[in-house]
Amino acid sequence: MRVAMLDYGIRILMLSAVISVITAVLLFFAMRALLLKPIKRVAGHMQRYAAAPEDARRIIEPSASVTELREAEEALKKLQTDLTQALKQKERLAQLGSAVSKISHDLRNILTSAQLFTDRIEMSEDPTVKRMAPKLVGSITRAVHLCESTLAFGKAEEPGPTLTLMLLEELVEEVIDGERLADPESDISFAADIPANLTVRADPEQMYRVLANLMRNARQAITATGKPGEVHLRAEDRAEAWCITVSDTGPGLPPKAREHLFTAFQGGARKGGSGLGLVIASELVRGHGGTLALHNTGPEGTVFDITLPKGDGTL
Repeated sequence: MRVAMLDYGIRILMLSAVISVITAVLLFFAMRALLLKPIKRVAGHMQRYAAAPEDARRIIEPSASVTELREAEEALKKLQTDLTQALKQKERLAQLGSAVSKISHDLRNILTSAQLFTDRIEMSEDPTVKRMAPKLVGSITRAVHLCESTLAFGKAEEPGPTLTLMLLEELVEEVIDGERLADPESDISFAADIPANLTVRADPEQMYRVLANLMRNARQAITATGKPGEVHLRAEDRAEAWCITVSDTGPGLPPKAREHLFTAFQGGARKGGSGLGLVIASELVRGHGGTLALHNTGPEGTVFDITLPKGDGTL
């Protein structure tokens, strides 16, 4: 009896060992098929993608059967897709920057020649010419400076503002005159509500570009509707800052423009617009330590607020 029990126990032990070995082998192959191979495949994809992240063909395609692994693959695919698009956009912007620098270089030379001729025009005795010549000279000088700034931007970044005390009303009148000349046939009125002798501390050239971009955008938005409209600029002298508001009676900003308001090549409000005007204006205002913000927009029009801090050294 004892021998029979011992023999039975040995057979049970051997059977258990065989079952354990078979189970272990099955678990090994199951783990290899369900976890190890997918993880190894993901690691391989990541290595290949890292070698050339701009190649969209190297983006992983989720195929794991395990839910958690598939979710990880889908998250990785989204990350790789976003990165590839960002790299392509960066490359396009670099190419665009190079092209703009070349164009600005040649344009600067052309405008410099034109500037010499306008200097002679200023000496004319004709009353009309004498009245218009300073505006022409100012516009060409501003264009030359802009070209030079563009070339400098290609090497480093937008130069910092040269802050001076200036009469805001004179600058605004110059901007409005430029907008009226740009589209003399349009049924758009321009108005300014600025306290007399309001002096602000800013860079005149850069602030001209800020206001010109905002008012040009407003004018073009109204023109696109084919209806009459108004662009209004208002300024306030507050305790801590100067506040400038630019409003229009246009159709308001579309959803895409609001979503990418200060993003170059994505925030254009018009068809074919690049959105660069607002980006430039925002960067220039930030250079003054201020802010450019969308106050509101809708069917009744759009309002932008500029805030320029006075700082400790201002009057």
